[in-house]
Amino acid sequence: MTDARLPAGLSGQILACSVTFAGLACVAMTGLSLLSLYQNRAAALEDQRTVLSHTEQLIRQIPDLKRRYQERHNSASSAHILLAGQSDSEAAANLVQTVQALAAQHQIEIASQETIPPHAMGHFRAISVRIALTGNWAAFVALLDDLDHAQPRLLVEDLEIQRARTITEATRGHTSAVDATLSITGFRADLGTPAQTAPTP
Repeated sequence: MTDARLPAGLSGQILACSVTFAGLACVAMTGLSLLSLYQNRAAALEDQRTVLSHTEQLIRQIPDLKRRYQERHNSASSAHILLAGQSDSEAAANLVQTVQALAAQHQIEIASQETIPPHAMGHFRAISVRIALTGNWAAFVALLDDLDHAQPRLLVEDLEIQRARTITEATRGHTSAVDATLSITGFRADLGTPAQTAPTP
């Protein structure tokens, strides 16, 4: 068996340097890999801390958000959806005023109006008025659109339309004048007070 010998002289020095450089390269690559892993881990932990901080802030805001939602919900229910008034008669009067104001905006004449007896609908009271009016067709369509988007919310029912029989100040000069009869209904909260029917004007 022949003994293995390392190269001597210049060849040995070159081999030794190569081995040293290879070792250093391995150590450097390992160090860089560990450093990169550490940096990625640190960045991930920082992201998690940021998400946790934002989540905790949102959790702390939940009670205030609930309170603000409830306030807006109650405000919308009372101011934008339901008729104002502590009794049926007050709500009916407010409904009539709303309808009269909308009709006046479109130069539509109300020939007659009759308050329909209120009735309960779940936790609400339905307040209705039956009106007869005269106006040109374009103005009448605009009135229906306003009623559909009115605040408080209103429902239009039992609509009857025919060509106008007589000429009024509202229809003079228009060839598309109509007579219309319709029922308009609004709602108020049922506060447990006795129903009061508004007198027919």
